[in-house]
Amino acid sequence: MKQPPQAKPLAGVDIVELAGLAPVPMCGQILADFGANVTLISKIGAVTDQRLLRHKDHVELDFKNDFKELRSRILKADVLLEPYRPGVLEAIGLDPVELLKENEKLIVLRLTGYGQTGQMSKVAGHDINYVAVSGLLPTIAGHNRTPYWPPANLLADFAGGALTAAFGVVSALFQRTNNGGKGVIIDASMVDGLAYLGSWITAFRDIDIFWNMPYGAFTGDCPIYRTYETKDGKFMSVGALEGKFNTKLFQILGIKTKKSTMLSEPEKLVAEIEKIFKTKTRDEWTDIFLLEEVCVSPVLDMDEVGELQHHKDRENFEKIDEKWVPKPAPRFYTAEEFALLREADNEIKKSKL
Repeated sequence: MKQPPQAKPLAGVDIVELAGLAPVPMCGQILADFGANVTLISKIGAVTDQRLLRHKDHVELDFKNDFKELRSRILKADVLLEPYRPGVLEAIGLDPVELLKENEKLIVLRLTGYGQTGQMSKVAGHDINYVAVSGLLPTIAGHNRTPYWPPANLLADFAGGALTAAFGVVSALFQRTNNGGKGVIIDASMVDGLAYLGSWITAFRDIDIFWNMPYGAFTGDCPIYRTYETKDGKFMSVGALEGKFNTKLFQILGIKTKKSTMLSEPEKLVAEIEKIFKTKTRDEWTDIFLLEEVCVSPVLDMDEVGELQHHKDRENFEKIDEKWVPKPAPRFYTAEEFALLREADNEIKKSKL
């Protein structure tokens, strides 16, 4: 199915992004992908590996000698994306309070680890530190429930940071249209954003069968919610929590068990399932489970993700410099575009029956 061109709901919004590491570049990338005119400004000669440049303009300036131009570009923009620790922007002569006095429409996004205020606001940190302080690191459990390193820097930098910040910018732009055109200063903290992202976990933290008992659903060793190694050293993910799913799972695997077995002898069940999964390769298991109502799917590496037929159907990835690069999400369709896509998808599925 040929997807329509990427929607540009932020077309006409001018954004200045000051060069930084990880979260702010990703925030700028999100806004640029959805149509904003993003200009990345970096210091001349600064050693930064800027790779999130899709749809962005890139300008190098001497922040001291070109200060007037830097300030002018910021004051003409709708949004400023700032990556520094609290106080740095003020120190270089770009106090956001003063900027808004000159351009009351300006939105200043200040994205930091711990926020603009508080005891730890100026303390150095990285993703693992922010996840730890958010209270969520223990939910990512290793052996014997010992908290371990979260998935690279995905959680705080990009989920709690970049994505939350981009939502903040879009919200501020919407607010500006309803409050006389006045901008705001956004204090986006990766710790705060990730803690907020964990609201469901917080709300259900007291459910013992989820967290607080051996082999609980989200403890990492639950027989029906974990990964299993296959014959070729790859893995399948199993998320068959509900009865209808795990009943079908056991049927396909040829396991004769009752739900009580999962509670009374979970280690025995895990060992049996491990043994069965190692009898076939990952791709063989993928074919077996593909369209079954079981909640089982292959664990894909980043260098193969674009080969999954589902991703091909939706054109989720494109290959650039030998890497599968994800396309922007979510997608926007007119009613007519969606009707045509739905019809085409239904025809493809019918032809494969």
